Amino acid sequence: MSEAIDCISLGELEACARKLLPQMAYDYYAGGANDEITLRENQAAYQRLALLPRVLVDVSVRHMSTTVLGEPVSMPILIAPTALPGLAHSEGEIATTRAAGAAKTLITLATLSTSSIEEAMAVATGPVWLQLYVFKDRKVSASVVKRAEAAGCKAIVLTVDVPVLANASATCAIDSPYRKICL
Repeated sequence: MSEAIDCISLGELEACARKLLPQMAYDYYAGGANDEITLRENQAAYQRLALLPRVLVDVSVRHMSTTVLGEPVSMPILIAPTALPGLAHSEGEIATTRAAGAAKTLITLATLSTSSIEEAMAVATGPVWLQLYVFKDRKVSASVVKRAEAAGCKAIVLTVDVPVLANASATCAIDSPYRKICL
């Protein structure tokens, strides 16, 4: 897979992904649970967003830097947690963590990961948060939080909207040869 993908829109990026990824991996990322109602609602909400250009203003000095919960970032674009990134690229969140640091923005590592917290943090040059599902065994959750803290993660992003796992259309991806779940 080429490291450079020439796309200028999300639609183009999705088309490139469909061509480049194994079908199983593409289906895992592109699909939603059950009837995919939430997936369609998210896409519709994105379509309603509009950028409002400012005209006749001085643009000789400009920057997109801001802060997110006190964390300085170069732009108001963050990398959200994405489960099993190793399905899309052999370096998974290691490459994504490097890219976030190079872009001087923030990444949130996923609980369902293809690299350990420690492996991702070893290459981090920018702020890293960790997304956490609360496990039935609270000792497992506490252990993950302690590891994230020891590794240098700046925050925990608690996921509270998944009381049970959904029936995903690409459940088979979880049991694929790519499987290397590392909490």
